[in-house]
Amino acid sequence: MKITKFTIINYRAIEKIEFNLNFSINPIIGINEAGKTSVLKAILSFDKSRDKINGGEHLDFKNKYSIGSKKCEISANINLDKNEITSLIEKLKLKTDTIDYKTLSKFNSKTDFILTRNLSDLKKNHTCIIDNVSKDVCDKVSKYLVDHLPYILYFDDFADRVPEEIVFPVEYRNNKNLGRGKDREWREIIQEIFKRADTEGIGEDDNEPHLISYLNFKDKDTKDDILSDVEDTLNKEIIQEWKRIKKSGKSFADDSDKLELVVVNENNIFKFKVKDKSNNDKKRTFDIGERSKGFQWFFNYMVKLKFNPNYKGRLENSIFLLDEPGSYLHSSAQSELLNELHSVSNKNIIIYCTHSQYLLNPDVIKLGSIKIAEKKNSKISLESFGQYKSTKNKGALSPIYQALQLNFANDFLGKIIITEGITDYYFFSLIKKHTKLINKKIKIIPSSGASQSSTLISLAIPFSENFAVFLDNDNAGKRAKSKYIKEFGERISTHLFIYNDQVKDFQLENFFCSNDSEELLRITKSTDLKRALQFLFYDYKSEQKRFLSNLSKETIANLKKTIKQINEV
Repeated sequence: MKITKFTIINYRAIEKIEFNLNFSINPIIGINEAGKTSVLKAILSFDKSRDKINGGEHLDFKNKYSIGSKKCEISANINLDKNEITSLIEKLKLKTDTIDYKTLSKFNSKTDFILTRNLSDLKKNHTCIIDNVSKDVCDKVSKYLVDHLPYILYFDDFADRVPEEIVFPVEYRNNKNLGRGKDREWREIIQEIFKRADTEGIGEDDNEPHLISYLNFKDKDTKDDILSDVEDTLNKEIIQEWKRIKKSGKSFADDSDKLELVVVNENNIFKFKVKDKSNNDKKRTFDIGERSKGFQWFFNYMVKLKFNPNYKGRLENSIFLLDEPGSYLHSSAQSELLNELHSVSNKNIIIYCTHSQYLLNPDVIKLGSIKIAEKKNSKISLESFGQYKSTKNKGALSPIYQALQLNFANDFLGKIIITEGITDYYFFSLIKKHTKLINKKIKIIPSSGASQSSTLISLAIPFSENFAVFLDNDNAGKRAKSKYIKEFGERISTHLFIYNDQVKDFQLENFFCSNDSEELLRITKSTDLKRALQFLFYDYKSEQKRFLSNLSKETIANLKKTIKQINEV
């Protein structure tokens, strides 16, 4: 079973958002209070099994910016594979001569089942309406889908912290009631850890959880033996994984790999502890909160992943919702975290909100997968990077632009071209790579704006063999040229070039004839030419050579003067 799209209607400040899961990793960016977290919580609220976490706060769908209440629905488009469709039809026990059977038997792996949860309704039930299928059968289909939904896990990096102690209600032994509140999820996890340890002699009564069996024992030695089994299970599932990550990425956290997890229990209170054996194998005990931020994040992530009651032992097609993951990790650790998320995404879907450029590295993240959340007139919208029409709100995109600069080691030896911006870099680099128009020995370095090249110029002057700076023929480009002459003197003017100085307001996009522009937008499925060049550079590598090799004579003619200036450096 795979979810391919979520539709969110009237959830808090969201009127309607369609979130297509075309990519395995889906970053959401935007300025603070843009509504990124609302999108994650809306998706979380689709899963009924998660209703009690954090006291069910995510189920509060009402918009605080407006008076009155509208019907709130969260829908998912779901695809079943051939075996799942067969299993569903068998469970329904339909007669082969019924319309219900004839309709469902035509379904295949591309057929969308649309499952909707009505949060406005008191029971918050799911429904699935299928044309030409009776209500009774639709209800049974809905139940089947709900029972087999992919696993959904939510992490809030700011709010999620391992509590110092996990307290069970006094009456838990008698009524099995875990209670509510923000720590309920941790009580569920403790209960699941004891169940997973599967110590012989406890939990043999089908109606009694393993944890209650443990609590009811009076003999201290017996309880210690059970705790030892629990700790073995924890260390096998978590510490072994920690060692693997430390081995593959030493910068993930400044913490030892010689750690051992311990569970401390007194009456109805449980605590997680860590024993550190890094000092000549002498064991010293610490609270989880006393370890590195990297280990705290990892422990929280892994224990909620592997010891959640809904975890089925396999994660295929699961959905991970992460709010600001790794926000407390340093930059190199965030890069390691992104690699881990990429690994998990091989068979799963990850959706995360971030402000960090290190979690948007275009060598890992497809630019087309990035969504921008924005709030206008108290309403939240969500658009893909390729379709986003930025106006005043440049801040929302700054993490992307910072991320795009991550992969440039500014080597200033040799002949250097400094471009006004990152998009110019993409364009001329692609021309250099896929045509014979630009000398292969010339190095191209991007600036971050017309007036932002002072530092690059100051490095190019002493270190490069020769260099040139290229600017748009617009007001910003002309002001930048004057600025650099003022900063570096008249001698710098021979290194400064304006695109097509005969045409007013000539910019990079004007090099393309209309046919080439339309073809580039078509290839990259974008509506913005500059952004299309970014997509072509990172996401459509197989299309690069064909597009560059087939540039029209008109576009080549427009480029002729600038390319001549580049090659003469």
